[in-house]
Amino acid sequence: MYKDNFYYILKDRLEYAQDYLIDTTAYIKSVKFQDKVEKEFYKDKIFLYLLVSLVNLPSDLIKNYQYLKSILNCKRAQKEIQLLEDELNKYEKKGLSS
Repeated sequence: MYKDNFYYILKDRLEYAQDYLIDTTAYIKSVKFQDKVEKEFYKDKIFLYLLVSLVNLPSDLIKNYQYLKSILNCKRAQKEIQLLEDELNKYEKKGLSS
């Protein structure tokens, strides 16, 4: 059964996308956990929370942008994995029918 070079490119890309999805998911979980820790820490320190939030507003906006971008990239990676698996399945079916 002969498979052209594109098949192996797709397989490599699928492996990369799966690794990327694992890393991005871990990052998203860590950000959520850090937010949970921060909320718990500032639960009874409202004034301190407001002061720190005001001082850190610019960097918090950047962090929030990066977090939202990671969520978007995670969804994109999931869709890419789905499409790559579909394309590789076509190659597999084509190889079996030959």
